[in-house]
Amino acid sequence: MRSELVTKALEEAQEHYRLVGVPATLRELFYRLASKGVIALTKNDYKKLSDVLARARYRGEFPWHLMKDTSRQAPRWLEERTYYPTKALTEDDLKKVLEEYVNSYSNVSVNPWEDQKYRVFVVVEKDSLLDTVEAAVKRAFPFGVFQVRSIRGYDSATDVYNLALELGLVPENQKPVVLQVSDFDPTGEDIVRDFRERLVMLSNRKDIVFEKVAVTIDQVVDLDLPCKPEKLEEIQKLRRDARYGKHIAKIRELAERDPRVKALVDKYGTHEIRVEVEAMTALRPKEFEEALRKAIERYFDREVYEKVTKPKIEELKKKAEEVKATSSEALKRLLR
Repeated sequence: MRSELVTKALEEAQEHYRLVGVPATLRELFYRLASKGVIALTKNDYKKLSDVLARARYRGEFPWHLMKDTSRQAPRWLEERTYYPTKALTEDDLKKVLEEYVNSYSNVSVNPWEDQKYRVFVVVEKDSLLDTVEAAVKRAFPFGVFQVRSIRGYDSATDVYNLALELGLVPENQKPVVLQVSDFDPTGEDIVRDFRERLVMLSNRKDIVFEKVAVTIDQVVDLDLPCKPEKLEEIQKLRRDARYGKHIAKIRELAERDPRVKALVDKYGTHEIRVEVEAMTALRPKEFEEALRKAIERYFDREVYEKVTKPKIEELKKKAEEVKATSSEALKRLLR
């Protein structure tokens, strides 16, 4: 018989999948359950949840597809396999193949972004959230973005260099925009700074526009996101970290100007205001998606699209129907 914790976790996992469209990570389930008072927001309860759900999945009490683990690399299939035709295609088969080819054939494409001033990249701090962010972008903005990628914390020099090369694919008459998703904590904020400095240096582009989409202090306040508690020894260790000092100084400065932030500091203390992205994707998925939508749309000129790009698309659609009809007639004559 399932325990109450497994039952509640299953309910939250199903609801998360319904709202977000992708399986939850263990940390996202942890935040959802903690917000309902099922478990405490502590490292001990996180470890307990991990152990309980592992055993539940082995016993078949919790479906495997409702949780994801992206901390492991995908397997590489290395066995050589060659395919050979062993059954001749019938005339009907050949006709169907040719008809499908004619109907799908294209030689010209139009990108909704091609007449825009900007091209957008979305960069997320964690591998485990890449598909969550990608799914949110697809739902939030139908025309998509240039690229969504994870940087795995402090990204490697090679990976930043590769992204710098990809920025070079953006035409000179367009500006690259990098929207960043990372934790609101000393490391997350410093990752934002470090990544920006190295990308500008390696790309040799001074026109890159950077914007942090989540998690921001405004989102922490407005959405009442739970701050991540730390043990005393961890707080003391952080206080010796230069990044932590800058983070605290930033919060104190904001608290002096914004009464909402001051109220947060009064409630938690400056050292406790540390919020993970998973807290937002798990507890406020619609708001996370909306933050992405607003950020992307800031760099997409609808008027330019309606007046310049859309007419080109409509003209190509019309031309495509004419070409398809002509090609279909040619195919009919060929098959007689």
